[in-house]
Amino acid sequence: MNWEEMRKRMDANCKKMQDKDVAAKVRGDIVGRYISHPFADGYAYYEIIRENKKTVRIEVVTGIGDDWVLPAWGEATSIKKDDAMDFLARRDMMAEIFGT
Repeated sequence: MNWEEMRKRMDANCKKMQDKDVAAKVRGDIVGRYISHPFADGYAYYEIIRENKKTVRIEVVTGIGDDWVLPAWGEATSIKKDDAMDFLARRDMMAEIFGT
């Protein structure tokens, strides 16, 4: 596969992740939204796949670039729901400020 094909595939996967995030946000749901966490020279991306009372289950998103996996989270884990909500609130605030 050449670079152009790989870039198109990564762009399509990233758009799919973002579209799923927007749809979940519009529904008022956090399942389907993603968390971006700074790591190395980029970000690790995790999708919220299940919501529990006090935790959420997250799974790494791949096929969108560097595909970083946080050592502390691995490929999938549960984190506090409050922490997930903080990640989403910060990302939403930055998107609002910068119009992205």
